[in-house]
Amino acid sequence: MYSRVLRHISASDLRESLTLKFRDKLNTVFWKDNSLRGEVREALMKFGKAFAEYVDLPEAAIKDILMLGGNAGYNYTKHSDIDVHLVVDPKYVPDCDPELIDDYYSDKKMLWLLTHDVKVYGAEVEPYVEQPGKKRRKSQGVYSVLKKKWIQEPKQISEDPDESEIAKKANNYKRKIETLIRGDNASGMKAVLKKLNAIRNESLDKYGEYGFDNMVYKELRNSGHIDKVRKALVELKSKSLSL
Repeated sequence: MYSRVLRHISASDLRESLTLKFRDKLNTVFWKDNSLRGEVREALMKFGKAFAEYVDLPEAAIKDILMLGGNAGYNYTKHSDIDVHLVVDPKYVPDCDPELIDDYYSDKKMLWLLTHDVKVYGAEVEPYVEQPGKKRRKSQGVYSVLKKKWIQEPKQISEDPDESEIAKKANNYKRKIETLIRGDNASGMKAVLKKLNAIRNESLDKYGEYGFDNMVYKELRNSGHIDKVRKALVELKSKSLSL
């Protein structure tokens, strides 16, 4: 039924359904002449230092404060956030299992997000902690807020993506996700998340930010369907543990 209906939807209608946008300039709300606007930089510096204090990192531990995310590239939308990464000197990190350290900072990030709602010109700001030398995805924009310069400039796509095909595949996933949620199908939801993460990572590794399957994943994230699956799984787990 769905496939028959889809055949009657034009390519332009499919493109219009996309939240994703492909642009030839950075978001002028945050950028001017390829540099971060002064007031934005000040806000992100203040945010980074506040999160460092929250996770008990002294100012001397911060080697850099980076801006990443959709608003540090060319495919930003109204849904795009700002990722602020604190690059921490390893000598200030406890000498124990790296996975435990990552889990600790991830937990602190989640607690921060539950108790703070920070936005810069309407874009949500999320904190991260990392150590120096982290490898980046191809074409990903990485700007040093601390040093006022690009660490890695974002790349524009060299040719127009097939937006109707992105929308078509994303819409198929949206329909499947809605069906799984209505049916309380936890195993199916887990399988979809696992598959989406796998194809996204493969796409990023091979083709960078503008890889086809990464674009599909971003569309599902922007439309709220990734969060819908995660919330539905939490609700089902909570229900199974309740008396």
